[in-house]
Amino acid sequence: MTIHYDNLLTYFFELLSFILIMIILSGRREARANLSWVLAVILFPVVGALAYLIFGNPRLKNIVEKRMKRYPFLDRTICKDKRCEVDVGELGRLITKVTGMYPVRCRNLHLISDAAEKYNLLEADIMSAKKYILMEYYLFRDDSVGGRFASLLEEKAQAGVKVYFMVDGWGSMGLIFGSLLKRLRRSGVETAVFHSPFGFRTASRVNFRNHRKIAVIDGMVAYMGGMNIGHEYQEWADAHLRFEGNAVNSVSGYFAEDWMFATGMDISENILVPKTMDCGDRTVHIIPSGPHQSTPMIYDSLFTVMNRARHSVDIITPYLVPNQPMMEVLKNISKQGIKVRIVVPGRNNHPIIAAAGRSYYEELIEAGVVIYEAKDKMVHAKIITVDGIWTTVGSANMDTRSFRLNFELNLMVYSADFAEEVRNLTLHYIGMSDSISLSDLRKRPFYVRVFEGGCRTLGPVL
Repeated sequence: MTIHYDNLLTYFFELLSFILIMIILSGRREARANLSWVLAVILFPVVGALAYLIFGNPRLKNIVEKRMKRYPFLDRTICKDKRCEVDVGELGRLITKVTGMYPVRCRNLHLISDAAEKYNLLEADIMSAKKYILMEYYLFRDDSVGGRFASLLEEKAQAGVKVYFMVDGWGSMGLIFGSLLKRLRRSGVETAVFHSPFGFRTASRVNFRNHRKIAVIDGMVAYMGGMNIGHEYQEWADAHLRFEGNAVNSVSGYFAEDWMFATGMDISENILVPKTMDCGDRTVHIIPSGPHQSTPMIYDSLFTVMNRARHSVDIITPYLVPNQPMMEVLKNISKQGIKVRIVVPGRNNHPIIAAAGRSYYEELIEAGVVIYEAKDKMVHAKIITVDGIWTTVGSANMDTRSFRLNFELNLMVYSADFAEEVRNLTLHYIGMSDSISLSDLRKRPFYVRVFEGGCRTLGPVL
């Protein structure tokens, strides 16, 4: 009797595909996400099955949830002294109810719209560090910019400053193969990789990426936002924040949680500083999001605030792949006469995600939304402003990955002055952009529409 191994393999993968489809359909994802995975498994039996087992298996989300629950959130509540109390308004109170997160205060809040400025400020703060430095980046290039900061960290570690340096295993995969991490360790820098794709226990979790961009110096100064460390960010349009005050402790706390999750080590006692009465002159929420949360806090916050918009919503995002509920919110508020403007890159570093985003243009513009594409420019900033009084800047994009899969961190500001500063930046981006017309969209060739539709179908798993 002859055994046809090719037939056995065919039967095996057919059976595996059937089992995986049953598992996918039994899940609680959005229908579009389920459809994407079902199509992937049917059309590409081997690759699709492997991709689902690595990236889509809901049990992996349960693993993350269980591990994160071992490490409860640290205390980040607003200073209890009466002199620090402030009314955050209706939107702030709603976000506290929706997320359970309390506001904090900061001072010297500075919006940075140029990577060279951010790198110069961060370099000066690192050079002034006396006690410790925390750095956590999704992407840290081993190039002229990354080398500049690596040398600074080595120098400070050798001078006795405690340095904690963490990168995401997927975003900074190149560092794992290179010598930079080893060089930092030899200099006394504590290093960690968040979900290394080459680790036995972490390879299956690389779909849950740490997309945060954090730096804290001595518990006195914090940086967070959209800018990673790399040469290309000096060419892109991006946004970052620098601030002081009690809100710095919040950022340190999230770093401590990420460090504990990646290494099992609790460093919170070494990096958290006592709250001070000089807590700050601005009130903010610092909202985390990640796959361990029962509901995604950043998404819930944005959904809540946009539904309360009365006059205007401005969105700047590199990747526009909203889910259906967010699409309905944007269309509905625009139909009500609320001015909705979206700025996206004209030249995107992820063409497939860009194509998925363009598939949404027509229905958004039909509802009255105005969409701008920056001419030949990669816009990497993640900013939303509502009614000229509420602003969020952070690491989260307007896509399912940021809302559901990545570890993200956004700062939400209740300040008309800051919103005006952001409005000026928005107008600058609009000034270097082209408005997308409905007539031009309808002239797209059929094959372009098909390609964009295919990318849109894969949107939930990109």
